[in-house]
Order: sequence, then C-alpha cells, then structure tokens
Amino acid sequence: MAKRKTEEYTFANAYIGSFVRNLMNWQDMMRLASCRDLAAAENILQEFGYGEAKELYEGDIEWFIRREQNKLFNLIYDTLPERKELALCLFPYDYHNVKVCLKSEFLGIAPSEDYLVSTGDMDWKQVVAMVRDRSYEFMPVNMKHAVMEATDLFGRGRDPQEIDIIMDKACYKDMLQAAEETGEDFLIGIVKLQIDILNLKTFVRLRQIKKPWTFFQKVFLEGGNISEQFFLSGYEEPYGQIADKLSPYGLKKPMEEGGAELKETGDFSLFEKLCDNCMMEFNKKAKYLTFGIVPIAGYWYAKEVEIDNLRIILTGILIGSSAEQIGERLREPYV
Repeated sequence: MAKRKTEEYTFANAYIGSFVRNLMNWQDMMRLASCRDLAAAENILQEFGYGEAKELYEGDIEWFIRREQNKLFNLIYDTLPERKELALCLFPYDYHNVKVCLKSEFLGIAPSEDYLVSTGDMDWKQVVAMVRDRSYEFMPVNMKHAVMEATDLFGRGRDPQEIDIIMDKACYKDMLQAAEETGEDFLIGIVKLQIDILNLKTFVRLRQIKKPWTFFQKVFLEGGNISEQFFLSGYEEPYGQIADKLSPYGLKKPMEEGGAELKETGDFSLFEKLCDNCMMEFNKKAKYLTFGIVPIAGYWYAKEVEIDNLRIILTGILIGSSAEQIGERLREPYV
C-alpha cells in the first residue's frame, strides 16, 4: 500500500482533531467516578459528547459501551480517505469472531450473537459463513492457514487453548504486516509494543503459575522488539533484575513496580495497569503531529482507552465502589 501524501488527510485531520478536545482528563474521570449513581454519571458524560444514555438508568453498561465503540469506529472509517489504512486496528475483532465460530463449532452449537462483535474489518456474518463452510476465497492468507491449523490440532488434541494460541499468532502477524505496508514508523512501533507487552504479560503469568519455559516458547508472539531469548534467559531471574534489562524497551516501570506487587501479594492489577500506561505513553507521540494518519490513529487508541475507563467507572458506581477504589484501576488518559 503506497503511503498517502499528507494533504490527502486535511479534512480527516481537521474533523477528527475537533474531537480531541472532548477527551476526558484524569480530573474529569475522577469527577465522573464520584457520581452517586448512573443517572448522575449520564449528565457528566453528556458534557463530553456522549449524548443521552438512558440505558444507564437500567444499569445496562455493556450496551452503552458497545454503542460507543461502534460510534468510534464509524467516525474513524467515515472520515478516512481509505478504510484499509487503519484496518490493522480491527484485526483483533475479526480474529475474535473466528475464535467464537470455531469454538462453537467444536461444541456442536451455533455461534451466538452475544459473543460476536460487529466492529471488525469483515462483517461478522461473513466470518460465520466462511468458517462454517471453510470458504477461504475471501479470507486473509494468515487467517486461512490459522483456521486450518487450529482445526487440525483441535481434532487431534481437543484443547481449545490451541485455538487461541494459533489465532493470536496469526492476528499479530497480520497487524504487523499491515503496519509495515503503511510505512508509518508510529504504526509499526505501536504494534511492536503491543506484541512486547502481550509477551511480557504472558511471561509473568506463566512464571507465577510455575509453567515451564517450554510452554512460553509455544505461545510467544513474534514480531516485537524483545526477542524470545530475552524472556527465556530471564525465566528464573528476579523481577527487579529483569526490570533493569527492560529499560531500553520502555517497560522497566511495569516490571519493577508491578513485579514487586506481584511478589508481595500475587496481584496482577498494578502490573497490567502499568503495562497499559506504557502503551498510552507511546501513543501520546501522536499528539505532537497535526497531519497524516498518525494523529487519527492516536485519537482512536486514546478514545478506546477512554471507553475502557468508562466501563471501569460505571461498573464501580453500579456496585458502590468509592472514587478512590475506582481511580486505582483507571488507565492513564491521553490528555
């Protein structure tokens, strides 16, 4: 895919840029977290362009979240010069739908619309039909091979985890390839960082449950900046020692502070939060660019994180958590 000229994004940059000022900062989120109920929360959400959300009166948070995700994707794709340019951000949703279809098939049931998502690059009904009929003509090459491999391995071992492993490898291979085709260092960098963080999270979780390093080799995602050998050589090292080695990759803090919390309490929450914050720190580079695809991609990721934070806040309000308790779980915002 040829890299577009900057001026081709003039309208998209101006239009998407107008929504950046509606993003919530930390103080805004804490004000929302202090609401006494979801009705009060709706009033504040309207200040940030969310419109009416009457479903919150009934506690239907997930419906609200799904609607806002759909609005975000429609906003981006109705504005971009060409949909293909950021399709890489939708691949995880396509692969999620493939997983749902395969697991449903192996259980002998039809895929449920409750688990399928409509925000992928391919229509979910098309995905259902392709997987059901093993119709590979319009299926991406890596996805096709992943479906064939997953079907074969599950048929021999009956292990549903194999499906997740194979699909995740294919998904991030597609994402990195698509990012490289754009020629944008930012998009390539953010996909590589995603891969590194997923590998780091897997590494830590497997260590905590004392899985052998051979299993990590099986699930390791290729394409990141951190090599497989880096993780394997550190499989028995203290978290503090690993943290120092992660400094060049911008991931020292999650391993240092999150690792200390893990060692003391076994709780992954801080570690995962700090990993996610590293993603946002990288994404903030997009704020300093005005033109091209990068500021649009930056806003997209920023808004996705905000919507995820809204799920945390609204759920916390619903179950009666304090603002302080909610705040401990929130990810760093873009602004």
